[in-house]
Amino acid sequence: MLEHYVIFKPFPERVAALAEELRAFGEGVRGTLPELLEFTWGENTNASGLAEGYTHGCLARLTGAEGLAAYWTHPAHQRLLSRLDELCQARFALDYSVGERITGRPIGRNP
Repeated sequence: MLEHYVIFKPFPERVAALAEELRAFGEGVRGTLPELLEFTWGENTNASGLAEGYTHGCLARLTGAEGLAAYWTHPAHQRLLSRLDELCQARFALDYSVGERITGRPIGRNP
């Protein structure tokens, strides 16, 4: 599994437009990309990121590198990419293959 995180620093007057584009992107990929296991987005609540102007983030959980390739070329993703320069003054992505998964409770045990 591969996790693709993106953190966004929108222009102050474009915060709502960025949120709308992220929502539209989520709707655009819903049910159309088997390699996409999960997509979430939301407003940043971390004070240190907010102090730097990073107001939103998203996470795409993908089947692996081949999933990222399919995700990257998906029409909804290409549309989002085409809008980001007008919406954001900065953004960055972090991709990694999932290693060990640690959960809040022991795996394989009932609560």
